[in-house]
Amino acid sequence: MSNTCPTVKVKADNEHGFMVINESDFDAKTHEAFDADEGAKKATVAEIKDALTAKGIAIPEGAKKAELQALLDAAE
Repeated sequence: MSNTCPTVKVKADNEHGFMVINESDFDAKTHEAFDADEGAKKATVAEIKDALTAKGIAIPEGAKKAELQALLDAAE
C-alpha cells in the first residue's frame, strides 16, 4: 500500500501563481487548474517594469510583482 496522495496544481494569487492541493479536493466550480506552460510564460518583475516605463506609468517604490502586474493590466 502506498502512502502517497495524488495532488494537482491550481491557480493561486501568490508569488508562484499556483498552489498544490489533494487531487480529491479539486472542485472545478472553485478551482482552476494551473497550466505549467502558462506559468513559464509569465513576465519577470524587470519585464513588467520595462513595460510600465514604456507606457509612461510611474512605478511605485516597493511595489510587489502582483501590484506591478495589476498596473500593467489596467493600462492595456
